[in-house]
Amino acid sequence: MKIGIFDSGLGGLFLTKAITDAVPEYDYVYLGDTKNLPYGNRSKDDVYDLTKNAVDYLFKNDCELIILACNTASALALRRLQQEYLPTHYPDRKILGVLVPMAEAAAERRPSKIGVLGTLGTVNSRAFINEIQKIHPEAEVIQSAAPLLVPIIENDEMESAGPVLHEYLDPLKNVEISRRRY
Repeated sequence: MKIGIFDSGLGGLFLTKAITDAVPEYDYVYLGDTKNLPYGNRSKDDVYDLTKNAVDYLFKNDCELIILACNTASALALRRLQQEYLPTHYPDRKILGVLVPMAEAAAERRPSKIGVLGTLGTVNSRAFINEIQKIHPEAEVIQSAAPLLVPIIENDEMESAGPVLHEYLDPLKNVEISRRRY
């Protein structure tokens, strides 16, 4: 089986490495849309169209399963792709996102507060809040949009990330820090 992994940039390569290390018996195709990144500042329709184009490309290249490694695509496009696009175009294929597994991991220890640092699109979608509260309704989910973080990371400018990260993390300062990496 061939599995496609899609992200709006190169960040999904970390997930790809983890998946290929854990399940090496499959063939993998990684697609990063570096031409159109970042997705986080785009409209829901733009994110859907860009993600649909990527998914279509991966399916046409024989992927049977696609994992959206992009939180913004998972938050803004996944459900519509699963409900509208797949049934009419690829009814025998699957698309999964990263948002629900990340919400499950964040809520696993049942902390009273959970912090989410994400793109503007992901934060505004409230997708993490909704998914975390399905699992752990008592949790207070505090979100902070980080619109400059993706361009900083994708352009390998981490030396300038300090002040920007400080600003984005400030709203999350009272959230318990988990030692788990998601």
